[in-house]
Amino acid sequence: MNLLALALSLLLAPAPIALGPGRPPPDGPGLRFIDVGQGSALLVVGPAGDVVVIDAGPPGASEALLHALAEHAAAEIDLWIFTHFDNDHVGAFGRALAGPDNLAGTDDDLRIVERWDRGLEGAPDTPAVAAYTAAEAPRRTARAPDRWRAPGLDVAVVPAGTAPERAAENARGLALCITVEGLRVLVPGDLPAEQVAAAASSCGPVDVLWASHHGSRTGISHDVLARTDPALVVVSAGDANQYCHPHAEVLDLLHSRTVWVTGLAGASPHGACPGLAARWGPLHRLAGGDVWVGAGGGGGSAAR
Repeated sequence: MNLLALALSLLLAPAPIALGPGRPPPDGPGLRFIDVGQGSALLVVGPAGDVVVIDAGPPGASEALLHALAEHAAAEIDLWIFTHFDNDHVGAFGRALAGPDNLAGTDDDLRIVERWDRGLEGAPDTPAVAAYTAAEAPRRTARAPDRWRAPGLDVAVVPAGTAPERAAENARGLALCITVEGLRVLVPGDLPAEQVAAAASSCGPVDVLWASHHGSRTGISHDVLARTDPALVVVSAGDANQYCHPHAEVLDLLHSRTVWVTGLAGASPHGACPGLAARWGPLHRLAGGDVWVGAGGGGGSAAR
């Protein structure tokens, strides 16, 4: 990348902020990619205070999720969407519902207005899914072109092609195109790259691409990048993940793009995945925690 291209990339990219102890999120609307380890959870805050949550992370991630909600004073979740039912996306839901005191039926239980998912047919038979289905919060099956709107906030389920017969859970998930105060993000869950590309065709160019499947090489491609042309790519991966996510080939593919990673298995030559350190690009950054991308006056700038 030449210096002019690098300068333009930095100018156009949304302005992410790494959150941590002593650094609360700015006021205003935006996207909070919650560091839940090897899993996914996203908090979307609208300009009028509406709250949308995508996925919940793995078992054990409820504290991180509840902490993020508390920092945004989110007493009620207007819409909670689950892209699919793998443990690292739904595992923390049951515990989080009970609120900070971990006692169901008390005043601090999470209040959920709407809950969407891909439908319960063929859902994995796991304790996390059992807790999910047992929850009393209202739920319904979502399909493209379902849409949910609030002031300055638009959440659309977009078509992602047809999953093959007997497809793995990843390929059966939802793809979402979300716009908050003009900041657009494609949320593909863990979909394979071919389905992510199909979803990108409906969503169009985006400011932020949430990398599918935690930066696995199966979740992104040149075609995906051509259709989304993201100013920022966010990868949700765990520090100690055994999959070496994000994959070295993905880092190569994203070499000249702005990338923020919540956690990295091989951030140094002595880490669990030493090959990753050598593939780190000039615009790649390890957040080591939650990533906040503000919309409008919320601490960031939209690329479009």
